[in-house]
Amino acid sequence: MSLAQMSDVQSKIWASTAIGIFWGLTAALAWTGYNAGSRLGRMDGLAPIDMSMLRFGVAALLLTPLVLSRRKQHGLGWVRLLSLTLLAGPLFGLLINTAFGLAPLSHAVVLTAGATMMSTNALAWWLDGRRPPVLRLLGMTVLVAGLLLIASDQHDRSSQPSTYVWLGDLCFLAAGLLWGTFTYFLGRWKVDPVVGIGQVSILSMVAFLPFLLVWNHNSAASSDVWLAQVFFQGILGGCLAPVAIAKAVSRIGAGEAALFPALVPSGALLLAIPLLNEWPSYAESLGIVICTLGLFTAFDLTRILRRRGLAG
Repeated sequence: MSLAQMSDVQSKIWASTAIGIFWGLTAALAWTGYNAGSRLGRMDGLAPIDMSMLRFGVAALLLTPLVLSRRKQHGLGWVRLLSLTLLAGPLFGLLINTAFGLAPLSHAVVLTAGATMMSTNALAWWLDGRRPPVLRLLGMTVLVAGLLLIASDQHDRSSQPSTYVWLGDLCFLAAGLLWGTFTYFLGRWKVDPVVGIGQVSILSMVAFLPFLLVWNHNSAASSDVWLAQVFFQGILGGCLAPVAIAKAVSRIGAGEAALFPALVPSGALLLAIPLLNEWPSYAESLGIVICTLGLFTAFDLTRILRRRGLAG
C-alpha cells in the first residue's frame, strides 16, 4: 500500500470515528430531553401505557416510509426483529415510563445509563470474547463515580414512599439492562439504524394498540401536555435517540456507543443554563468534569484508530 493510499485510509477512519461520536452525542442530547420530558409527563398525569404508545406510535409513523423504501436491502428477519422488539419494545417502554412515576429523575440517569454501559460491554466480553481494555474499565469506573456525584446533589422532594422509590429503581435498572442488550445486538447483527428502529417501533405499536383500545381511564392531561409528549416521547425518545445510537454503533462499535448515555445527566444540567437560567452547583459541576474525563478515558480514541487502521 502506498503512502497516499495509507493516508486516504487513515482519513476515512478519522471521518468514520468523528461521525460515530457525533451520533453518540446526538443520542445523549435527545435522551436528555426525553428523560426530563418523561418525568414531566408522569407528573402531568399521563399513564405509562399512554406515553409508551406515543413513543412507538409517533416513531412508527415517521419511520414507516423509510422502512418501506429500504426493507428489501436491509430486512432484519422475523427472529431478530422479535428479539429486538422484546428488548427495546413494549416491555422497555412500560418499565421506563412506570419508573418515572415512582423514583426521582436523578435515579433514572444513574441507574439506566450505568446498567446500559455495563451490560453492553459484559455481553461483548462473554459472547464475543472481547475483554474490555483496561482504559475502558477505568473510564467506566470514573463515569459511574461522576454519575453518583451528580445524583447525590439532586434534592428531589418526591412524595412517594421509599418502597415505591425502590420499585422505580428496579424498573430503571431492568430498563438499562434491556437497552444495553439491545445496543449489543445492534452491533453484532449490523442492523441498519433506520430500518431496524423503524421495524421495532412498528411492531411495538401494533402490540400496544389492543391494550390502548381497552384501557379505560380518564386522563386529566390537557392537549398541550399530549402535544409536548409527542415531541418528548415520539420524536426524541422513540425516533431520534435510538436511530442516533444505532448509527453510532455502526460507526464505532456497541461498547463505545454504550458510553454515551452516561452523558445524559451532564447534558441535562448544562441544558438548564440557557433554558431555565439554572447553574449547576459545585458538586454537579465537578460531576460533569468527572463524567467527561471518564468518557475520554473509556473511549480511548488512539486504540480505536489503531484497531481500525489495522483492519483497513
